[in-house]
Amino acid sequence: MSFPSLPVQPPTPAEQNEIDSLYKHFGGEGNSIQRIYTMVETQHGIVHQRAQSLIQLAGVVITVTGFSGRLIADTDKTAQILIVAGLSLVLLGAAIALLWVMPIKWMSSYMHLEERDWLVTALRRRERKSRAFALASVILITGMVFYVASISIMLMNPDAAELQKIR
Repeated sequence: MSFPSLPVQPPTPAEQNEIDSLYKHFGGEGNSIQRIYTMVETQHGIVHQRAQSLIQLAGVVITVTGFSGRLIADTDKTAQILIVAGLSLVLLGAAIALLWVMPIKWMSSYMHLEERDWLVTALRRRERKSRAFALASVILITGMVFYVASISIMLMNPDAAELQKIR
């Protein structure tokens, strides 16, 4: 059975260097592509695991907000803006991780391609996922900075109205 596919663009010089390096280190024997496949598949798995960690961290931030968000927001307008902005960025970072890093596309679905085209496609997919992970990380960390700033404002204003009700 043959699968139609778009022609794969030739590798860039950096991609070709990586391909050459892979064949240099894993090639020479009949099962070199199997070892390369395993290594690239492992790299994809690592990106997925790290994206899962970002998603879990975002879940913790959102859960904690359910317990203390109102208290933080009652401190002042700046804390309100920071906590809403922080949560929005945390959610955006998690969404990027879910939508751009975590989707499953089996590497074997490219196996109908010629070996070089398969490898170029797999490496490009890994790089797209890695860039998306980096973007999600920066956005999530920025959101957490805003979130921590809102908590700091609350802690530096112990006389805020809602805080007085608790005491």
